[in-house]
Amino acid sequence: MNGDPDTMKISVIKTARLANIPLDLPFHERRTASVDLVWVETDQGLTGTAEIGHGPGSAILRFIEADLTPFLLGRDPLENERLMHEMRWRFNPRAEPGVWNAAVSAIDVALWDIKGKLYDLPVWRLLGGAQKSVPCYFTFGVRSYGRDALVEAARHWVERGHKRLKLMVGRVNVHGEIDMRGASGAHREDDPSEDERRVRAVREAVGDEVELMVDAACLLRYDAALRWCKRLEPYNLMWFEEPLLRNDPAKLAALRRQTSIPIAAGQWEDFYGLTGLARADAVDFLNIQVGSVGGFTMGMKAAAVAQAFDLPIGNGAYYDMNLHAAVPNGWRTEFHVNDWHMARTLYKDPPEPEDGWVTLPETPGHGMVLNDDAVREYARS
Repeated sequence: MNGDPDTMKISVIKTARLANIPLDLPFHERRTASVDLVWVETDQGLTGTAEIGHGPGSAILRFIEADLTPFLLGRDPLENERLMHEMRWRFNPRAEPGVWNAAVSAIDVALWDIKGKLYDLPVWRLLGGAQKSVPCYFTFGVRSYGRDALVEAARHWVERGHKRLKLMVGRVNVHGEIDMRGASGAHREDDPSEDERRVRAVREAVGDEVELMVDAACLLRYDAALRWCKRLEPYNLMWFEEPLLRNDPAKLAALRRQTSIPIAAGQWEDFYGLTGLARADAVDFLNIQVGSVGGFTMGMKAAAVAQAFDLPIGNGAYYDMNLHAAVPNGWRTEFHVNDWHMARTLYKDPPEPEDGWVTLPETPGHGMVLNDDAVREYARS
């Protein structure tokens, strides 16, 4: 134990924006990544850290700095439930998702990091310790890959022992090119033929023994998603992740009844959105992310909801693997090729996937130790 839990107080909260972190992806031109971070320091010298999740970054940072910081200074960092409850009723009484969720999720992850360091235990053990190793999959199929590069990348990762692979689909323009803008008819063809060719090429390249998943990142209307499902059903997919706009529970449930492909959704949803997906019988896999749901505090509640509906939880990455290892229905941790390469620069010895599994570290806290040199090098001035 490092410190006195009876007297510890939050003394400093600070944030930073990092940019131009190099990514060296195979079969791809050089790319860079950015990330926002938060540090929560205590008056006894313990510090918790976290990445800030998806959302309007400037607004999230401003909310942390202007509102959450003065509210949290001097508070007990071990009172996760009390602080989560009070942050909700003080700043978000109608439980609306968005900036609030991303901000308090990051704060909660950092608080659990402090708790693990105080008690000299990894967070996954503090939360429940259901399994030391969890299955993982590799999101390799970024939209910017052409079809040939996509196939070469799939072979590359399979040769290195990754037998669970996910690729992105959806949002093809009238020229058959992957196009995320979707601002007009020219940018949104709603024709699944190119994605079918891509999935078929990957399946033929890696064989039937490799588990494949696809992810549309909430880009498709119901009618388009149904066309995608019917075209992709022959390729034995483990799941179709977030095919529909806004993760509409009723429409996801309807789509699920119309396709043999299992449906996964939920990664940017708050606790109430995840509960709605489970209650609507809309998913086969509930994809919880601690950076959106409300950190580990609300993530554990969401995992319990999933367990009540016999749903495995999946998705997420480095912080989330603590949640997956903590509960018996933790089922798939995601290693996204971009995040994985960034993590190798940003953190000291981050956990690595091996033969489709990742073993949780015994490092106190959440196990992701920042590389201070990298933080200084890539911090925005």
